[in-house]
Amino acid sequence: MATTQAERASLFNTLAELMGTDDAETLMQQLPPSGWDTMATKADLQVLAATFTTTLAEFRVAVTDALADIKVAHAESHAELARSQARHLYITVSTVVLATISIWIALLTGTAGG
Repeated sequence: MATTQAERASLFNTLAELMGTDDAETLMQQLPPSGWDTMATKADLQVLAATFTTTLAEFRVAVTDALADIKVAHAESHAELARSQARHLYITVSTVVLATISIWIALLTGTAGG
């Protein structure tokens, strides 16, 4: 249960009468402003640390999985690009070879306009 301002004031007045104002102020400064029930305990911090560690581990796994997916997609994209370039090279080489053969045939048969 949280201490009310009236209860804190009453405590301060009692302490001031018994110890003097300076000592009462020093002692009151050591008390939490809203009561001990609002203060985090070591157990609270341990639970928070465990939760944070678990969340961080899950995040790390998610990032690792995402990076693996990106690497796979990149490799697939790179492979498709290589296949496309190979097709274009095959078409270009085939065209050059066919043109060369056609020119040789024309030259050998004498139909090259001569």
